[in-house]
Amino acid sequence: MSASQPIEWTVAQLALALAVAVAVAVAGGQLDLHYQPIVDLRSDQIVGAEALLRWRHPMLGLLPPGQFLPVTESSGLMHEIGAWVLGAACRQMRDWQALAWQPFRLAVNVSASQVGSDFDGWVPGQRRPPCRYR
Repeated sequence: MSASQPIEWTVAQLALALAVAVAVAVAGGQLDLHYQPIVDLRSDQIVGAEALLRWRHPMLGLLPPGQFLPVTESSGLMHEIGAWVLGAACRQMRDWQALAWQPFRLAVNVSASQVGSDFDGWVPGQRRPPCRYR
């Protein structure tokens, strides 16, 4: 094979390469949360925010979750990523509450694979007061 010929990857090889890259991203602190404000249209006040996960890929830039979360589900990384997201969101909420932004809600999406019979026991271990969930 010469250097000018493209490498052909199978779907399985691509999925494995992406799973490894996501694992490196988790370990290397390449995941970020961005926050989209939630506005009460009656009062025109910000009443909350939604936490949005992004991957700061070193070569591809900022990637939305649709480009990497499906493989995290199949590779078993979703629980670790979900724990990081919930912990980071709770830390941010504490910072906002210190500014007396109340009432203020923070929406955090979780994977269906994380919501099971032990979810109510798992969540308290990921949060620190005053972050509460509903």
